[in-house]
Amino acid sequence: MTSSMAIADQMGPDGDKFYEEAAHFENACAKQPCQGEYSKKVVYDQDRRINDITTKERTTLKSVAVDQAQVWGDTILEGDYYATGRTRLDRVTAFYKSEVLVGYKIQYSEKAWYTGDCQFNGKRDSLKDCQEGRIVEGSYVSPDSMTYFSDEERYAEFNSSSL
Repeated sequence: MTSSMAIADQMGPDGDKFYEEAAHFENACAKQPCQGEYSKKVVYDQDRRINDITTKERTTLKSVAVDQAQVWGDTILEGDYYATGRTRLDRVTAFYKSEVLVGYKIQYSEKAWYTGDCQFNGKRDSLKDCQEGRIVEGSYVSPDSMTYFSDEERYAEFNSSSL
C-alpha cells in the first residue's frame, strides 16, 4: 500500500495565504469571543441539526472530509483501531475576517472500535467485545475548496464518548 499522507492535504493557488489565515484565525479565536477582526459561526452541526449551508457546500465539504480520512489507513488505523470507512461530516465552522468569509474548519468522523483489548480477528463479527467509539479529525478548507489541510492541533484520535 502506498502512503496517502502526501496526497490528502491539497494546496491550491493561494494555499500559503490560506494556511496563514487559518493560523491567525486559530490564535484570534483561541478564547471566546474571537479577538480583533476575526469571528466564527457554526453553519452545520450533525448532532444539533444546524444546517446553514447549501447542499452543494455540504457535499463539497463532505468530499474533502472523505479525502482527508483516507490517510487514516497509514496513521491511526495502523494501530489497534478498526473503522467502518463511512466518513461523516460532523460540524462546519465558518470563519471570517472583517465579516468576509476566509474559510471553514470542518470536523469529521467514522464509527470505530479499539481492538487492543478484545479478541478481534480481522472480521467485523469479532468486534462485539471491543470498545466502540469514533475516530475524529479536523481540517481547514478554503472557500473555493482548492486548499485543505489537517488541523495540526487535532490529528485523528479515537473518542469512545462520541458515538
